[in-house]
Amino acid sequence: MLYAVSGSASGTAHASTSPAAAASEPTLCASIANLDRLVVRRRDAFPENHTRFTFPALVVVHSAGSVQDAAKALCALPKLPSDALHCPADWGITYHLSFSARGHTFPPVGVDATGCQEVHGLGPARWVSRSPMFWKVLGRAMGIAHPDSRVFAGSGPNS
Repeated sequence: MLYAVSGSASGTAHASTSPAAAASEPTLCASIANLDRLVVRRRDAFPENHTRFTFPALVVVHSAGSVQDAAKALCALPKLPSDALHCPADWGITYHLSFSARGHTFPPVGVDATGCQEVHGLGPARWVSRSPMFWKVLGRAMGIAHPDSRVFAGSGPNS
């Protein structure tokens, strides 16, 4: 898999005109078999930290099998516990995953790579920190060698 980083990602999230129309649209997790494109965008809330990464901030995945594997891993994540959580420092590294199926782009899903590693955009918040295989599956889909949570969190300038 090669990184597709030139140009901008086309497609916008489909907006519904009514709550009833939104409820009748297929959800991302119900549409896995049709997914054929994934755009992964990294956001760094604190660029002054000079966090380094081994892969570009924008990666486009065109392999339907890889896209579907990433979506399956995302949809299998457990819900975020309602109890108080004790989380490591949140360095503001977030990935926005935009999945498409036959030209229809689903609303993006946000995945925090640091802190509690929360996931937003699939209904109730989900949690990555207890599911380390998620990062491995997403990284493989993106063509990243030896992916894990540390690769997605990045490294500081002195590491």
